[in-house]
Amino acid sequence: MRDITGKTRQLAILGNPVSHSFSPQMQNFMAQKTGQDLVYTALEVNKNEFDDAIKGLKAMNFKGVNITSPFKFRAYELMDVLSDKAKKLGSVNTCVNRDGVLYGYNTDADGFYRSLLYNNIQVKDKDILFIGAGGATQPVMILFAEEGAKSITIHNRTIEKAQKIADYTKSVTGYNVKVGMENRHYDVVINTTTCGMHPQENLLPVENIDFIDSGTAVADMIYNPEKTLFLKKAEEKGAKIMNGLGMLIFQGIIAFELFTDTSLDDSIYEDILKEVFNIR
Repeated sequence: MRDITGKTRQLAILGNPVSHSFSPQMQNFMAQKTGQDLVYTALEVNKNEFDDAIKGLKAMNFKGVNITSPFKFRAYELMDVLSDKAKKLGSVNTCVNRDGVLYGYNTDADGFYRSLLYNNIQVKDKDILFIGAGGATQPVMILFAEEGAKSITIHNRTIEKAQKIADYTKSVTGYNVKVGMENRHYDVVINTTTCGMHPQENLLPVENIDFIDSGTAVADMIYNPEKTLFLKKAEEKGAKIMNGLGMLIFQGIIAFELFTDTSLDDSIYEDILKEVFNIR
């Protein structure tokens, strides 16, 4: 068992809700694996008190935090320094406290993209559909535009939110994102909504999934449960499916490297799968 002392630096994930998060298990595993004197926990923050929570990081000398829904866009506005990538992507999911200065980063896009490549799902020259306007949608969409997607479409119940993301993507990349789903084939379909996650296990992000077939790769950013209703329905249609576990792991690895100013060996991904998630 690890010794936690007065010298142990603290890390956490901030969000609402966060009780479902596996980030503490994963980050504590990496800390133990690499001999870092760190401890990581999950902190649920009242939606009206996030600004105070960020200020408290300095007061309590936290080493850093990951930031999840619904605070990624607000975190962007509260950082002292933003990485070039965070500036372009427009949101922050990782904050590192360096001598009282809060540095903001975004590891979502790279984490999700690496998980797609790990599962042999390509983006270049593909027709992409995003369902939902969750906090990770905008950064991932921008990266896909830069990686040469043939077309990108965003579908969301609130059209204004979808249009805002489409407009922002065009402003930083020049890429024209379509707003509103068409009843046609897409090569890659990505669910960024919370439909399928507790307590919405029996909900689909869209009513009709006739646009999904055996030539579609369907990715869900949800990792708990392992297979959402959306993924189950897509699999029944012969689609290749992928949940959000790979994204969680890869973005977490990148975040840990930022927290500790280290570079981890590629084998850490397989170690996390086996030791944290018991996937062999």
